[in-house]
Amino acid sequence: MNLKHNAFTNNLKTKTMNKKLLLFVICLMTITFANAAITSMAIVGAGAGGWPTGASGEVDAHQMTTTDQGIHWTITNLGLSSAAVKFRANNEWNPLANWGGTSFPTGTGTLDGAAITAVAGIYNVTFNTNDATYTFELQQLTFQTISIIGDASPIVWSDTDMYTVDGNIYTLRATLGTGALKFRGDHSWTLPYNWGGTDFPSGTAVVDANGVIIPTAGTYDIVFNKSTLAYSIKFKVISIFGDATPLKWDSDTDMSSTDGTNYSITAALTTGALKFRGDHSWTLPYNWGGTAFPSGTAVIDANGIMVPTAGNYAINFNVSTAAYSISSVLATQGFSAKKWNAYPNPTQNFWDISASNETIKRIQIISISGRTLLSQMPNTSTAHIDASSLASGVYFAQISTATATKTIKIIKE
Repeated sequence: MNLKHNAFTNNLKTKTMNKKLLLFVICLMTITFANAAITSMAIVGAGAGGWPTGASGEVDAHQMTTTDQGIHWTITNLGLSSAAVKFRANNEWNPLANWGGTSFPTGTGTLDGAAITAVAGIYNVTFNTNDATYTFELQQLTFQTISIIGDASPIVWSDTDMYTVDGNIYTLRATLGTGALKFRGDHSWTLPYNWGGTDFPSGTAVVDANGVIIPTAGTYDIVFNKSTLAYSIKFKVISIFGDATPLKWDSDTDMSSTDGTNYSITAALTTGALKFRGDHSWTLPYNWGGTAFPSGTAVIDANGIMVPTAGNYAINFNVSTAAYSISSVLATQGFSAKKWNAYPNPTQNFWDISASNETIKRIQIISISGRTLLSQMPNTSTAHIDASSLASGVYFAQISTATATKTIKIIKE
């Protein structure tokens, strides 16, 4: 019995060892095949600038390099945002040659698994195709200085430095004049680190091109992406928000500005609270309330200003001083209807608006929801309003002079 038992046990051990050996050989062959089949490796995903589009012949942007025939792959000084990334071979979605992971900044990749959640920063990255281990090593880099310069910049033809937290996206709030504006690196004209452009208020910068033309002086929020060269030069969005506003607490009603400092809107308000806020968010210090009506100085993160009576109001807000006014439109109307005219009305293309012998300081075209769509400061007794960008419907033209404000109904066919 013992001899038979020993023989059976030895045979079982032999079979187990053979199975393990076979499994090892299969794994080794699979790894060898995979390595031989991998001709490129890249990092893709929202955290690395965006996912591949799937276009024919597309090459992933952040290609890694190898010095040992495709086992160890590396990329240095890669800028990542806080979002998903994966390792992808051969610029394609092969389930046996793309890896996600569950940990950051180190871990073991999972074939065709969920993406790794990266943390914003600049990294040296390694990936091992033998065991799928990866590392994201944070680099303590001194970011390149990016500045604006030109006759539109705050210090004419001297650099005004922008700010960055990742070495890729640069931002600045600055008061600009009219004229040209360029972006440049390290306070020099060394190529490829000086950029101009042809589009305003946003576009893609071009190396060594003429400056972006700023048509109107004012305070702007400027954003520049060093990787994609996308830029925007826009007034900050300021809106009214609250249960007294046309869209209640559901959505913002945007104000308009011609200088990035003074914002205005005419809107139908109900009784209740009104707040001002920037960029459609509650981010401090760009949300304001207050205690005084109809005018006062707004207070950061305070309760809403209480509007006591429903009606049409002209609302003004200075984003620099936080001074505001909420005045009834009816209280300032002082002209007879015959002094005001809009023709043709209805129109298909434009309105000519006249104010008899009065000088029109400002005209605002307002939707029936209270949103300001167009704004002009003609400083003449007649203004030409281009309606081509407006949809068919009913609008209001708020016409302001030095002494009065009048609101008339206009129609776009």
